[in-house]
Amino acid sequence: MNNISINNEACNNITWQLINNVNELHEIEEQWQSLALESSNPTPFSSPKWILNWYQIYWQDNWELCTLAGYINNKLVVLFPSYTQHSQQWPYVKVMFPLGQGEPEDAEISSEYCDVIVSAGLESIILTELLSKLTELNIDQIIWNAALQNSHIIKLIAQAYVYTAIPSHHQYRIECSKWVLQSLSKNTRSRYKRSNNQLKKINASFNWVHSKDYEKYTLLLIEYHQALWKARGSQGAFSQPNFKNFHNQYRNSDSVKISAIIVDNIPIAINYYFSDKTTLYFYQCGWDSNNYANFSLGLSLHLWSMENCNHKYYDFMMGDINNSYKSKYGAQQSLMSNIAINIKPRKIFISKVINKLRSFIT
Repeated sequence: MNNISINNEACNNITWQLINNVNELHEIEEQWQSLALESSNPTPFSSPKWILNWYQIYWQDNWELCTLAGYINNKLVVLFPSYTQHSQQWPYVKVMFPLGQGEPEDAEISSEYCDVIVSAGLESIILTELLSKLTELNIDQIIWNAALQNSHIIKLIAQAYVYTAIPSHHQYRIECSKWVLQSLSKNTRSRYKRSNNQLKKINASFNWVHSKDYEKYTLLLIEYHQALWKARGSQGAFSQPNFKNFHNQYRNSDSVKISAIIVDNIPIAINYYFSDKTTLYFYQCGWDSNNYANFSLGLSLHLWSMENCNHKYYDFMMGDINNSYKSKYGAQQSLMSNIAINIKPRKIFISKVINKLRSFIT
């Protein structure tokens, strides 16, 4: 689509579309991708590839698409990617979630940084217009998790709603050009040096993996990852079929990147990433904890990947506010919050009381 000049006056003439059919989402996929790339807060988690894949894997019959799209001169300038979950029992609460969140917890893919997608430079006017449309929707509650403090969704709801924002995690992000080894503590630097010396003795190499080998490396990552979690008494995310299906479908995306430590042609540690133009997002990892238990493989691979990253930012994404291992890398920490907006507080209160009574009965 040709670029169209948009000024503030044109923002008063936004044409709105309420999308409640997935076919309509597919119809705007190309425009959606362009908007996501040119927005002020682009991430892989706002892309149609991520969200439509999530829809295909996780969608349930009692959910309803409720996505607002805004156009100026037929150009998509804003997308509010959301849907509602409908309770099946009285008082039939309708809860809005961002697309990409709200799936069963044991199989969740942890879509982070979910946000309103807005053309860069037009946020203030477009968000005001969007708010008026949002308040017209028949919903009882909005749940929006893992939101950054500077996100559009927080700015949007702050204009109209009384809401609870519970600090849940930190984003841990490194600006690669400003990061130096001295950012690490003395103890961490010592561990890194010791691990690298151990790896040199066994002729280990560090590599970015070619895309043709992604499937092989992902299968081994799953094996390592599951072994680590089983040792901790947990099944691990990859034990869930939907979680695996999602990543099997998404793996062919251009945004996937994999780094690895290799010994005798065998990967012994693997990091799995997503990426966009500016940022490399760390998502999952796995390593051979049986044969290399005394090596700091995770530390060594992260630091090599950071030093050999072609992106402006290396983003560890969400981590615990306190005592997260991600804090030892000298990353900048930004607060993330889980948001709950009770648009109809009386109805939400009644629903909570009834659900509590039902739990006692059963």
